[in-house]
Amino acid sequence: MPLPPKCPTTDCDDWLWKDTTQTSTDWDNWRWWCCRCQKQWYPTAEQLGEFRHGASGGPGGAGRQPRAAAYRDPRVAAARP
Repeated sequence: MPLPPKCPTTDCDDWLWKDTTQTSTDWDNWRWWCCRCQKQWYPTAEQLGEFRHGASGGPGGAGRQPRAAAYRDPRVAAARP
């Protein structure tokens, strides 16, 4: 995951947080939040794409092998390759 941008306010140089409190209406409806200034900003179109799935623009990242689910139902037998 790429580093978030710094606060655009001139007197603040804090890192921004990805605020996902508004995603109940749309999964991609998030904002940048500065904890120091207590302000929000809309992400740019580039940032939406970059922070949606990570730096590669795709789920799992570039060159990574797909992983099994982190949790599986222990009552179900594991799949054999």
